[in-house]
Parts: sequence; structure tokens; C-alpha cells
Amino acid sequence: MDTQDRRHSGQPREDIASVENEKPVIDTFGILVFLVVVVEIVLVFGLNLYQRSRVESLTTQLQEASSALRLPENATLNTQVSEVLSGGDKLKNVLSTRVKWSKFYTLLNGITPKNVKLTGLSIADSGTFRAEGNTSSLSDLARLLVAWRDGTSAISSPFSSISLNSNGFSDSGGKRVVTFSISGNVNTGVLR
Repeated sequence: MDTQDRRHSGQPREDIASVENEKPVIDTFGILVFLVVVVEIVLVFGLNLYQRSRVESLTTQLQEASSALRLPENATLNTQVSEVLSGGDKLKNVLSTRVKWSKFYTLLNGITPKNVKLTGLSIADSGTFRAEGNTSSLSDLARLLVAWRDGTSAISSPFSSISLNSNGFSDSGGKRVVTFSISGNVNTGVLR
């Protein structure tokens, strides 16, 4: 039906006029997006100015505090702070070179054959050690020496050198046992 037919048919012309008079939706949406972007730009600019003034005030405070620390009455405090800072570095060095003796005993237990009994173990600050003990045979003593020197396939030896000082036979509870004394050096690098 065209316009001529509507006039003659008696249909109202308001339907056609109402569609033609409405604003397009895109214009309203475009204006809204533009306003949001403008507000965001203003906010970012304002925050930037605020942060810049905050940095300037903190810089001024830092310079004032720095000049106050340089005063002669604060020389003792500065010396103490320097000593504390250097002490902290020394403490870090000591802690990084600290030997974990629990690891030593775990490794020692893991590589020592089961039928070997240690009766004494002493370790000097320098890392040298001396161990005394007994076992049931000379072949068990040989296994101990090899295990302490080389470690096992799964566990590395905590010792860097091993030497048999002495061995002999003794009676222990009616049994003949092999006694021994071994000395060497603990590999403290493995225990850190």
C-alpha cells in the first residue's frame, strides 16, 4: 500500500510520521562514549598531577632528612647504621657457609654398612674427623672404607679423604670382632 492508498483507505498517517521524527540511536550512544572518554582523560590527567606533586613533596622530605643525617650530632648514628649493615652482610655470608650436620649424619647412615658399629666419632672445626668402631670381619671393614671413600650409587660420600689408622681384633660378648680407627676430612661443600 502506498501513501495514496492510505489516504483513501482511512488509515492514520501518524505511523509514518512517528518513525521519521525519531533520532538515530547511534548519535546518543556516540555522545555517551565521547563523554566517558573525556571524563577518563580528565581523571588520568588529575591523578598524574597529584602523583607528581606527591613525588615532589617526598623528594623534598628525603632531601631534608638526608641533610639532617649529615649533621655532626648524627655521626654516631651513621656509624652504627653502617656497622649494622655490614654485620648483616657478614651474617648472610656465615649462614651461606653453614654446615648442615643433620645432612652429614643422614649421608653417614646411608653409606655405612649395616653390620658396622661406630663407637666414637669426633669432628674438628677444620673438618678433620676420627671415627672408631667395630665390625664382624675384615671384609666388612673393607666395605666400610670403600663406601666412605666412594659413596654408593644413590648416596654421595660426605668425606673428601679417608685413611685407616689402625685395626685389630677384640672380644665383645664372647664374639671376636674387628676394631678400627679411621681418620680423614669431611667434605663440607656437600653439606651446605
